[in-house]
Amino acid sequence: MRTLVYGLGESGIAATKVLLERGEEVLAADGGDDERLRGTLAELGVEGFLGAGPEVLDGVNQVVVSPGIRPRNPVLQAAEERSLPVIPEVGLGLELLGPRIRVAAVTGTNGKTTVVDMLHRMLDAAGVRSCVAGNSWQALTGCLDEVRSAGLLTLEVSSFQLHYLKNPGFEVAALLNVRPDHLNWHASFEEYVRDKLRVFSGQELGDLALVSAGDPVGREAASGLSANVLAIGEKDTAVRDGRLYLRGCGIADEGELRFAGAHNLENALFAAAAAEKLGASVEDIRAGLLGYRLQPHRMEVVAERAGVLYVDDSKATNPAAVAAALASFERPVVLILGGSEKETDFAEVLPHLDRCRAIVCQGESGPGIFEHLRDAGWGDACRLVAGLAEAVVEGETLARAGDVILLSPGCASFDQFAGYAERGEAFARLVAECRGVVRR
Repeated sequence: MRTLVYGLGESGIAATKVLLERGEEVLAADGGDDERLRGTLAELGVEGFLGAGPEVLDGVNQVVVSPGIRPRNPVLQAAEERSLPVIPEVGLGLELLGPRIRVAAVTGTNGKTTVVDMLHRMLDAAGVRSCVAGNSWQALTGCLDEVRSAGLLTLEVSSFQLHYLKNPGFEVAALLNVRPDHLNWHASFEEYVRDKLRVFSGQELGDLALVSAGDPVGREAASGLSANVLAIGEKDTAVRDGRLYLRGCGIADEGELRFAGAHNLENALFAAAAAEKLGASVEDIRAGLLGYRLQPHRMEVVAERAGVLYVDDSKATNPAAVAAALASFERPVVLILGGSEKETDFAEVLPHLDRCRAIVCQGESGPGIFEHLRDAGWGDACRLVAGLAEAVVEGETLARAGDVILLSPGCASFDQFAGYAERGEAFARLVAECRGVVRR
């Protein structure tokens, strides 16, 4: 069996290493060719090709693919034409772990990382050992021994990772929401939806499927699922009168929590339902929630001065996340939008813009967003600038005491930064440099 590992990012490197450790015949390849990739191949000590095309498939029995590689990539299209199995890195990890490991998998356009983090904290409070891996975490194939030791895997899976995954049969599968996103990666929104729904594939009656009562995709799919289905946000698992309930049992009051926003309360209920299935008591779930803080760059307050609050929501890389962020504020907002282009439609944000004093559009996608908002009647409130640095300066000139300057870009960051974290850190630094503000 000769395996091609295609894509030499973190996932591809981890997959190559684990296959080599097993004594399997491995070929590593990447469509790019630069100094980093050449160094990676040398460090791995494996046969490899850079700038690879379909010819790299000659003599290969299967392909393990990194999540960043689009299905329309010529190598992957050629693999399909040759009927070669294409396995996502996370699928390889699950295959090597085998069926004895319990797995809770979480996907959705927004909130995946937060729900996985909350779930891990709840399980920790319950004394239930688990290992976290997947999309925003460590590559699964890089922590297999840790997972085996824990016996329980909490897995964050993106649509990229689900695309080639077949019948995983997760004990717990959660679909938080589905909104248009990553349409530069997927062939269509319909394909994106199909990939998200793969999280439920292979589940059986004793498994748990979690959907949102407010998400049309999850609700429509629920009736056709084989697992036990729980809809978060309706009946006895919902937020009522400021209190979170799980199957009718009160968990916590909103005022006790260190986070806010209706979307985060729903995230907490998803995590709570999964934790209960995996062995946590209501007391454990409550303890995990009361001590929970959101991770950086998710509605993080980075400064406050002269009555203006500066909030870093750099993780908001699609319009649905921007809409959720705006809905969290009652005070006027100066919104900073834009980044690298993902071909998404900002129509979902429009109903929430009445909360905005001004909208500053920036980055590669800034001109397109500016035109869209102007055509929708928001031209008087919009400003167009080159990049994030200019956007912060412009935001300061527009804000008044009592306002929020909110970085919630609705776009990826790769036009100016290596990732959303670097963008958020740059925002905090730019805010501090404007008038020497000390970060919170």
